[in-house]
Amino acid sequence: MILGEKIRTLRLAAKLTQDELAGKLEISSQAISKWENGSCAPDIYMLPKLSVIFGVTIDELFDITIENKLHRIENMLVIEDSISDESFSNTEKFLKEQLESNPDKGKVYALLGRLYHHRMRHDSYWVSFYAKKSLKDNPFQKDVAWFLQMSEGAAIPDWNIRQHSKTIRFYKDMTRKFPDVPEHYLELMENLLADQRTTEAHDVLNKYKCIPGHQEKNILIYESKIALCEKKFEEADQWINELLTNYPDDEIALFKAAGYFAELCDYEKALKYYKKSYEKGTSPRYTDSLLAQAIIYEIQENYPEAISCYK
Repeated sequence: MILGEKIRTLRLAAKLTQDELAGKLEISSQAISKWENGSCAPDIYMLPKLSVIFGVTIDELFDITIENKLHRIENMLVIEDSISDESFSNTEKFLKEQLESNPDKGKVYALLGRLYHHRMRHDSYWVSFYAKKSLKDNPFQKDVAWFLQMSEGAAIPDWNIRQHSKTIRFYKDMTRKFPDVPEHYLELMENLLADQRTTEAHDVLNKYKCIPGHQEKNILIYESKIALCEKKFEEADQWINELLTNYPDDEIALFKAAGYFAELCDYEKALKYYKKSYEKGTSPRYTDSLLAQAIIYEIQENYPEAISCYK
């Protein structure tokens, strides 16, 4: 339905004549007539007034579908660095309403999570900003460093705080309830290895090998990760070499191999494979390989190359 037809439908539903609507908008009734017959459209500043008079949102004036609204929210969360309080509240309200009626609740829950994460990431920037300001002003403070741990992921010295037990329990439960979903096994192994729980990671990898949707390259990747975590460097090298031999043109395999060498601080090899990974990428290309290269160049204090990667 075009905008003029929508205005006419809403006007009739509100039991308003063209003259009455024109009076509320402080314009001529001829303008209303032109809108409704499609010969012209209302100026943009009229839209908020129309939405108030008819008791609908501006989106509803344009008959924007639910799917289009969800897509617009996705784009907003990707593109916008910050979201106003009003926009956040409106988006939150709309998504929570969708939980009552939308059949794809998984997508709506995911968008709600992304919405809160967007705000958390924005707030984390300011937590970090003011924590650093505080430490620079009074470098002897002892109760501020943990702000950086929470906002930037800075290293946490205490074993009990840096554990991933809650996440591990969650993914263990997910692998039990949904045993054929490969990604849950990979997430579980990542968190087990982050906590040095290699024996359990071995067990999870063996289960992963048995599910129909597993990928052979992931077996090589996680065999190397486990071996590296156990300080079995020669064995880890063998797994990575096998990965590179079997998947020489695979973007993901090259990226994971690069990460392996970066973990060992073998930055030249890491750069080599990050560059290859980016070259083998297909459209639309991800920027992870470039960002990884930039980090390495910053570590090496090669700032011109780092800047070129960020560009």
